[in-house]
Amino acid sequence: MPPRSLLIRLAAAALAALVVYPLGLAAQKPRVPDMWGVWMGLGGVTDADPRFRNTPYPPEPDFTEWGAAESRRLASATTPGECNPWGPVGVMGATGLFPIQILQGPNVIVIHHEAITQPRRIYMDGRRHPPADELLPTFNGHSIAHWEGDTLVVDTIGTNGRTRPLNGYVSGSVLSGVDTAPRLPASEQLHVSERIRLVGAGRYLEDVITVEDPKTYRQPWTIKHYWQRRPDIDMQEYACEDNRRPDAEGQQTTVNAPR
Repeated sequence: MPPRSLLIRLAAAALAALVVYPLGLAAQKPRVPDMWGVWMGLGGVTDADPRFRNTPYPPEPDFTEWGAAESRRLASATTPGECNPWGPVGVMGATGLFPIQILQGPNVIVIHHEAITQPRRIYMDGRRHPPADELLPTFNGHSIAHWEGDTLVVDTIGTNGRTRPLNGYVSGSVLSGVDTAPRLPASEQLHVSERIRLVGAGRYLEDVITVEDPKTYRQPWTIKHYWQRRPDIDMQEYACEDNRRPDAEGQQTTVNAPR
């Protein structure tokens, strides 16, 4: 049996190691910004801090022939139903109508939008996008992300091209500004890149969104959206089927988009 003095020294060394490295490998992971909580978009908020105001959607998008035709269709009565799910750009639309809630874990971030039932999942565990022949198209697509300093870099593909317009189509919408604004469609070739970070001493969330969709647009375009942290409010349950509004949205017939 080792002498008592040796055991004491070993115990002291172990205690010192615990003080220096209290959580082992976990303690060596860099601390990341805390985005957990409820956030309200600043779109349409006229008295918002001028540093944190949404930039407008492109007023004259460089459409492809298909994109221009689809934009016209979405402005007609044959738009998607008012309860159709939104895609990743719509979820991050940052209007002042409905809040979002971010549930942040080490391996996945889940974003809930109060007005839609499909959560958006952003995987943080180092995985890559599935191969094309294994990718299941969905409304929100497949999102993966990593941290670059204090910025969350998100990459999304695999959407199904069946969502509502990226900028909305409600008459007088705060998304599109005016009802005559061109509707911004998205196809199954949509690729969304985002750079999300806290600004304003952590009171605001900024998302720089770049849209690439070669079937719809000849050139990528970028917008910047903001939310305000709102610890004073809770997410509520919202069932679109109980709040139908086809007349307000100009929608008369629900049809699937032509492909």
